[in-house]
Amino acid sequence: MLTLKSKRGRKAETYICAYLLRKGYRLFARNYRYAGGELDIVAKDKNGVWLFVEVKSVWKNSYGSPDTRVNKEKQRKIWQTALHFLHNNGGLEQNSRFDVAAMDFRFKRGTIRYYENAFAATKIIPDLRIKHGKGNAY
Repeated sequence: MLTLKSKRGRKAETYICAYLLRKGYRLFARNYRYAGGELDIVAKDKNGVWLFVEVKSVWKNSYGSPDTRVNKEKQRKIWQTALHFLHNNGGLEQNSRFDVAAMDFRFKRGTIRYYENAFAATKIIPDLRIKHGKGNAY
């Protein structure tokens, strides 16, 4: 059984999915999980760029702005999960970006703020074909 927080999160995700579809994007996954991380929405834009969309929502004034709650640790988990997704869906060389969608339900009707390229993956993907320490290719 879903908690109230989970139900609200799913509602916000549904709004963002509709928003992305109206923009002509294709949806591929919701709530994709790997190793403790989760991708709220995975989509592709009209140019074939993978979008990893983090959805944040706020329902009460005491919670502040939803788009400020994607901290460095959350970004790291999204990045790690996105690597897993890409690896299993065509390879790591594909174009992708990390977006944040903020839903504000404090005033009855939800308003959307959408941030393209909200953060960048700052880690370097290791070349797994090279043995560490010897530099020889497998």
